[in-house]
Amino acid sequence: MAQEEQSPQLLNLKRRFAITSLSVITVIALGLGWLLSNMLTARMLQREGEVTMDFVQNLFTTDRSGGFLANPQDAALRTRFLASMEHVTAMREPVRANAYQRDGTVAWSTDKSLVGKRFPVNDELDDALGGQLVVHSGRFKGDAMDKAEHVGLAALAPYYVESYIPVRESDSNKVIGVMEFYKVPTQLNESIRSAVLRLWLACAASGAGLFLALYWIVARADRIMRAQQARLDEAQTLATAVELAGAVAHNLRNPLASIRVSAEMLQDGALTSPAQNMEHCQDITSAVDRADRWITELVRVSQATQLQDEALAPVPLLRDCLEEMGPEMMRRSISWRAPEGDAGAVLAHPAMLRQILLSIIANAVDAMPQGGELTTSVHQSGDRVALCIADTGHGITEDVRQRLFRPFFSTKSGGLGIGLALAKRMVRQWNGDVNLSANTPQGTRVEILLPRAS
Repeated sequence: MAQEEQSPQLLNLKRRFAITSLSVITVIALGLGWLLSNMLTARMLQREGEVTMDFVQNLFTTDRSGGFLANPQDAALRTRFLASMEHVTAMREPVRANAYQRDGTVAWSTDKSLVGKRFPVNDELDDALGGQLVVHSGRFKGDAMDKAEHVGLAALAPYYVESYIPVRESDSNKVIGVMEFYKVPTQLNESIRSAVLRLWLACAASGAGLFLALYWIVARADRIMRAQQARLDEAQTLATAVELAGAVAHNLRNPLASIRVSAEMLQDGALTSPAQNMEHCQDITSAVDRADRWITELVRVSQATQLQDEALAPVPLLRDCLEEMGPEMMRRSISWRAPEGDAGAVLAHPAMLRQILLSIIANAVDAMPQGGELTTSVHQSGDRVALCIADTGHGITEDVRQRLFRPFFSTKSGGLGIGLALAKRMVRQWNGDVNLSANTPQGTRVEILLPRAS
């Protein structure tokens, strides 16, 4: 139906949440895993470097051979230093070890070709000479080398851990040189790989647990909201039936008044001709039929499981309403003209729109107790269709006009005050509007704007 094209689709909360939350949690888990694995790797490498630094410092402190780096001309220091380096050479993990003097010259190396050389650009060596322990890891990419002292290392191991350990003088704690180690820490790498794997598994398990917990909450909320939506639809249907009942009760006053007048005329015996009796009997029958039709519409709406707007032609509907009120307008000497032409279909509920039009026409009739003229028109207004009903009655003041759309406000003695309030609320549910203005030269003009059916 036309209304189904206009209705917004119900949000699939579970599916939307599953896609969004799974994407977000996956990105967070990957980012957190990457960050923590890098931090874990850096911390374990740093710890390995600290252990090596303690070993080197204790080695040089025991035999006081570290002074060789500050005074390489001393033969005795040289002998003790070379003896200490035998312990370094005996270590299994280093693939290369270098000892630097304060000026950056290689004083000793496991690679004899590097002894006596000086590499001018080495930021890590400069930091170590400043007293910092520098540890970092890397991979060799073919023959490409980040630093000149890496020459020949690629053939020994593709992956390495490089440590720059400051060597301090025993008495003054002054940095007198630097020991550099290139290692292939197989055992450390295995420990890091195992720890990183457990870390990634923990991140995956945490992300999955978080997703399942949140999804359960959202799924439960979605079931509750859908149940509430179903109850709301039922309540809306009931409320519409109640509103229609109020409109029918409001509009029944006119046919009941017509029946009463005709019955009184028949009862008083004031009528002298059979034709007049027949006319009043016909008025009573017509009024009863009209009331019965309205009540039938009310029963049909109350039994409907769901009220849906339909595409309907407003001109024939407005013409039928005018013809139903025709006898009452004729009795009150009110002239009226039905609209002509075809302004296209609109979206509305037929029974509700009929009762709204009857309420507005009845109000216009009541505003002209001494007779007058009722004019109607239907025309397109942008993407809407305007239904206009104007009377030449006594009109209304601006203060009353502003309050007429409030529930239970009425200018009639004993009025229910639900006609215009119901009309405006229902029309706005159809994405339309109701406007009330003064008619020229006198009277009141009501304009109902309804969306056009596609």
